[in-house]
Amino acid sequence: MRRAAAAIGATVLVGMLASCAPVASNEPDRIVRPTTPQTSASPSASRAATPEASSDATVPAVPGPNDPACIDGVVAIRGTDLDLAFAGECDVVRIEGASLDVDLERARVANVLASGDRIEIDLGSVDSLEITGQSADVDAARLGALTIAGDRNSVDADEVGTVSVSGNDNHVDADRLGAVTQSGDRNMIGND
Repeated sequence: MRRAAAAIGATVLVGMLASCAPVASNEPDRIVRPTTPQTSASPSASRAATPEASSDATVPAVPGPNDPACIDGVVAIRGTDLDLAFAGECDVVRIEGASLDVDLERARVANVLASGDRIEIDLGSVDSLEITGQSADVDAARLGALTIAGDRNSVDADEVGTVSVSGNDNHVDADRLGAVTQSGDRNMIGND
């Protein structure tokens, strides 16, 4: 009887320890641009994303090891306390983390998904922007659709097609503004 109880106890202990092991993720913590040099005969994504690139078009522009890259239609930017820029072309930019400053002003992207706290984003024109988190600060030219779920987020744009806000103390300022749906308290949506 004691051997059976010991065997059951050992099995339960192994099961408990196995459940505490970290689960490997298929997604890397940060996706970086390959380090192969690219020439810049015309304005290109790597040249625009690297501010220290020479203005001489014959000098190859070498991307930095931490520059984001579009892989399978997605630019994944993850981390804390980062200052990054992407100026290429991609379907989706996914930003996750805290205290991030991301420059997408020269990028040609359709959708931006930002999740985290204290994320600053500079955008040109995108089809949609989705913010999930607190204290994001976005400056954009045109947003086809804007969705905010969180508190104390601020978006300043020339034009926003549709706006959906759920949360508190969010501020959306646009010169031209489409349909607005909101829930929460103290949200300010309009043009100043």
